[in-house]
Parts: sequence; C-alpha cells; structure tokens
Amino acid sequence: MSQIELLVLLLGLIAIVGFIFRKSVIPTSLFLVLTGILLSLPIDFPLISRHPDLVLNVFLPLLLYQISSFSSWREYRKQIKPILLLSVGHVLFITVLVACFVRYCFPQISWPLAFIIGAVVSPPDDVAIISIAEKVKMPSKIVTILEGEGIFNDATALILFRFSIAALITHQFIITQAVFTFVFMMVAETVYGIFMGHLLGRIRLYLRDPYLHMLVSLITPFIAYLPAERLGGCGVISTVVIGFIIGNYYSVQFTPEFRLLSRAVWPTISFMIQSFLFLLVGVNIDSIYQAISTVPILTLVQFLLVVLTTVVLGRFVWVYPTLYLPKFFIKNKNKNKKKKHSFSWQSTFVISWSGLRGAISLAAALAVPSSVYIDNINARDLVTFLVFGVILFTLIIQGISLPWVVKFLGIQKHRKHEIYLENKAELRARKEMCLAAMKWLNEYIKSEENQELIEEINVQLENYKLLKRHLNRKINENKHYQEIDEQAFIVEETNLMNKLIEVEKNLLISLWENEKISLATRNKLMEQLDLRVKSIIE
Repeated sequence: MSQIELLVLLLGLIAIVGFIFRKSVIPTSLFLVLTGILLSLPIDFPLISRHPDLVLNVFLPLLLYQISSFSSWREYRKQIKPILLLSVGHVLFITVLVACFVRYCFPQISWPLAFIIGAVVSPPDDVAIISIAEKVKMPSKIVTILEGEGIFNDATALILFRFSIAALITHQFIITQAVFTFVFMMVAETVYGIFMGHLLGRIRLYLRDPYLHMLVSLITPFIAYLPAERLGGCGVISTVVIGFIIGNYYSVQFTPEFRLLSRAVWPTISFMIQSFLFLLVGVNIDSIYQAISTVPILTLVQFLLVVLTTVVLGRFVWVYPTLYLPKFFIKNKNKNKKKKHSFSWQSTFVISWSGLRGAISLAAALAVPSSVYIDNINARDLVTFLVFGVILFTLIIQGISLPWVVKFLGIQKHRKHEIYLENKAELRARKEMCLAAMKWLNEYIKSEENQELIEEINVQLENYKLLKRHLNRKINENKHYQEIDEQAFIVEETNLMNKLIEVEKNLLISLWENEKISLATRNKLMEQLDLRVKSIIE
C-alpha cells in the first residue's frame, strides 16, 4: 500500500471515528490516539518519523494562524499576565526542572541532552488543549488562558530547544548570549509580524475574488512563519501576531463572500490537521518502541517516571504560586480588583490539570540529531520515547478525567452563567442593530419618491418592528441562567425558522425535478437558503 493510499485511509478513519464518537463527552482526539495505537502494528506509516518538518513547518503555521485569526486579541490582552506566566515562565521552569531531575537521576545524561528533554516536554500543546476544551465546556476565562498559553508557549519551547541542540553539538553554552538572543527573537518576530500583518491586511483589502482571497489567506501563515524560521527564529510569534492583526482588524473589512468562505474552509483545515496529528501520534507507537527496544524495560520505565512525574507535578508547583496565591497579597481596599484578577483554587486546579502534550512535542523530539549516543542508546530514540510516554499519559489519563474534574469541582456552573450573559448581550446587540436600521429607513423614506421602493421600505419597517417586539420580549424574560438549558434555548430560537426553510427547500427541489427551473437557478436559491440556515446557527 502506497503512502498516498495510507493517507486516504487515515483520513477516512478520522471521519469514521468522528462520526461514531461525535456525541461522546470524551473528546474525539483521544479516540483517535487509541485508534492509531491499534493500527500501529499492521500499518507502517512513518510520516512523522521521516518528515518531522512536515509538522513543524506545515501543520504548525496553519494551526497557529487559524487559532489566532479567529481569536480575540482583546480577550487575550485581559489575561496577558497569566498567559505570559504560563507560556514563558512555566515552559522555562519545567525545562530547567526536568533537566535537573534527569541529570540528577541519570548522571550519564549530559546537561545539553537533559535540557533537550526538558524543552520538548515542557509546552502543553494548543491542538490538544483546544480540542479538549471545546467538549468540556470550561469557563471562557480558563479557555482563553489555556489557548493563549498553547499558542505562545511553542515559541519559548522551540527557542530553548534550539539553544539546547546548539549546546549539544558545540559543547558550549553562554547564558548571557542565550538570554539576549531569546529577547531579540521575541522582539524581532513581533515587529516583523506587526509589519507584515498590516501590509498583507491592506493588500488583501483589494482582493474582491473570494477564491483568490482564500488562496492568499492559505499562503499568509507561511509568509509569516518560514522567513522568520529560516533567519534563525521560531516563526511562532510572527505567525500569531499576523493572525491577530488580520483576524481582529482587517477581516471586518473583507468581502462578505470571503468571510463566509473563510468560516467554512479554515475550521475544516484545522479539524483535519488536528485529527491527523492525534492519529499519527498513535500510529507511530510501534516504530518508536522498535527503535528503543534494545534498552532494558526497567531503565525505560525509570526514565519515563522521572520525566512524567516532574512534568505533571511541576505544573502544579508553578501554577498555584503564580495564579492562586497572589490574591492573598492584594490589599483589601482593592476588593473589586482582587475579585476581577484572582483565581479560585478550583480554576487553578483545572488549569494545572490541563497540561496536555501533543504532536508538536513529538515532532520536535524527532528533530534531535541521530548521531548522538549515550551508553549505546541513540539520543533521538530515547527523547522520542520519553515524549511519547508523556503525550500518551497526558492525553489519555488527564484528557479523559478532565470532564469529570470540571464537573466535580463545579466549574461548569460558571460557564452556564457566561452563556446566559452572552445570550442577553447578543439580544441587546441585535435590538440596537434593529433600531439603527429602522432609524435609517425612516430618514431615507422622507426623500424617496419612487412609490414601489416606498412600499418595500414600509415592508422592511414592519419586519423590523416585529423583530424589535420579539427581541424586547426575550430581553425582558426573567429566567435565571440555571433555569436555561443551552441546547433547549437554541432549539427554541431556531426550530420555527428551520422548518420554514425546509418547506422552501422541498418546494425548490420539486420545481427543479419537474424541470421548471434550471440547475443554476436551483443552486443559486439553495445557496441563499443555506446562508439563512448558517445565520440562524451562528
């Protein structure tokens, strides 16, 4: 079976697994990992093993850009302190902690290799975090922090990884030079990202063809990532910055056709890559084990226990003092500020337990030079085994238990309250939009002399008046958020409109089958119905 056929097979498996477990509380990503493990023996699919650059230079830019361009920089900015403490401070802390424990427990491991192990296992993966958070229904504040950490920590980890690789090869490491280079990379990539973000954003304002615009959109993350990476940076910061600038400041000025196309294409690409990465993590287990099979199993278990324990417990050691404890040192006179910026112990526990690792760490491990040996053990094989063990434990044990932990700690009730407030805010916004449209129509009708157009304006005014009354009724409802079931609320709002659209669609199909309209007319009117359905869902 060729690699292309295997690729198609794996994509088909993603669709099957996704369909079977679509309603499961446990995220589909975990089932994909387990499916990959079951397939690892009969299938030889060493895509990551032979081409780790495919993950780091193709998949990573696309995922980073999709996440940042569809995320709110304003929300990230509100939580910038905990995000930086996790994406920079936590990665540095875990890297050093793992390196020290590995070096202490296994003196035959050199310091550069110990730091390589620490760097590749230190960053929680944004792919794993987001896929889990979508099903667990955490409060938006926690999700924002975890997403921000997952986006930015790749930069810190990859830079530390490159420093460690250089030290392993050259046998020298200058701390002052490393710190200067680290800061310079961060600043340079941010400046490059800001410049290219505004440049590409302005250029894309002139693209009116939605398909050409979509092509440029797909190229954008590589324009952000590859030049920075080739010049010695990591490419992560520049890609994220460009995504934020285009997604937050320029997308509202793009054509409606492109925005509709983008909302369909980018989530599909992201879902496919995320699912593919999780499946490949499982599929590669056999090749990873075969590469390390000459090492005594007891030695491997000892290595893995040291690294795994340090990673999991080390996150608690870092997160609690940095996020939870500071609230006790805020003066009582700043109670509002204290309440706004503090974290409950339950939220802090969930953040600490959400340190899931993913395929990005595995790809980094496979980039370790294969020419280095310790006690006849290939360094890359050892690092890869350790990383895979951490990934497997965090994805399966922490990932499966996370929904139960969130429910047990009562975190979900905060999300229900947020949904209630979001629904109220949406209704008020729709009312304001309705009033603005009515005001404009009332002013416009005064200067209009075309009788047919005046009648159309009056029809639109009546429709807006009905909508206004409907919105007022929903806004004035006094239901407490605990009385509102999210799914029931959505069904109540959309059921009638969906039935009406279904009636129109059935009639449209009947007209086409009876040859009263052409295929082009059918497709045009069907697209309009689809857009109405999409607007109801969103």
